[in-house]
Amino acid sequence: MRRRLYNLFGLPQVPENELIRDEVEPAKVVEEGDPIHIPKPIRKKVRQSVKNLKFHDLGSKRWLDWAIAQRGLPRRGLRYIQPDDMHRLPLEPMSTRLQQGDICIVDLSSLAHMDSQRSALARQVQDMANYGGLPVFALDDSNRLLLVPGRGSRIDTETHELGGNSILD
Repeated sequence: MRRRLYNLFGLPQVPENELIRDEVEPAKVVEEGDPIHIPKPIRKKVRQSVKNLKFHDLGSKRWLDWAIAQRGLPRRGLRYIQPDDMHRLPLEPMSTRLQQGDICIVDLSSLAHMDSQRSALARQVQDMANYGGLPVFALDDSNRLLLVPGRGSRIDTETHELGGNSILD
């Protein structure tokens, strides 16, 4: 029987004239101070479908009411403005929002091939900001991205470069 097991496991052949001892000496147990730490087996994590996941829709009325109760409604905002289909900017609403303290970012990059229209809109933004006593910053070298901080906003121009000088240059 043992010969068959040796063959099954691919162990070397035992010579027939050598006797196999039936008794095996018991191994000596050496005691050490610290026990061996065996980690728990890792179980495969079952993934749930998106439909079954519980999540919070932060745009729902419940969470909006909670946010208002915790902090109140924001008084200022960040406005991103692009020219419309007729290549115009909503200057009156922009002026109103700037006086309320919003920060406006005007993106004129859609007028990349219309240099005269882009410079005319940049001048209109500059005139509107000058009328309200506000500065205008160019955020890129080609004056296609303009930043107008609203009333009461602070812009640190000494430690943070905003991408270039104002349009006044």
